[in-house]
Amino acid sequence: MLLTYLSFAQLSAQSLSMRKSHLDHWPAIVWEQEWNEIDLRKNKLESWPDSMKALTGVAVLRLAQNPIDWPDTLIGPSTLRYLDLWDTDIATVPKVVQGFESLEELDLRETYLDESHREALERLFPGVKIHLTPRCNCLPKR
Repeated sequence: MLLTYLSFAQLSAQSLSMRKSHLDHWPAIVWEQEWNEIDLRKNKLESWPDSMKALTGVAVLRLAQNPIDWPDTLIGPSTLRYLDLWDTDIATVPKVVQGFESLEELDLRETYLDESHREALERLFPGVKIHLTPRCNCLPKR
C-alpha cells in the first residue's frame, strides 16, 4: 500500500509530507510506519483521530490550514515536541489532555483561540511554549 501514496507523498528518512494533497481523511500511510515528522498542512482534515496516541516516535506534526477541530478529550503521542495547528478551526480548550509529555511548542495562531485562552491552555500544557494570536477576529474560516 505504501507505493500507492508515493505519487503524492514526499518521503525522506522518517519524514512524511503530504502537504496540499486534498486529503479529507487521515491516510493509512500515517499509521503504517513510524515517522519522526509528519506534514499534512493545507488539506481538508476535519477531525483529530482517536488513534493519535499510536504515532509513537513522531516529534513534529504539522496540521496548519486544515478545517480541523479537536475533541473534548485530546489524546496525543508522548514523543511529540512540536504541534502546528496554525489557521485551523480549533475553537475550544479541551477539557482533558492525555499524552504530550514531550511537547515543547504549540502553535495555535489564527485559530478561534486567542490570548484570553492562554491561562486555560497553560494549565493543560504546562511548560509548553504556546503561540496565540492577540485577538480572535472569529469570522468563519471555511
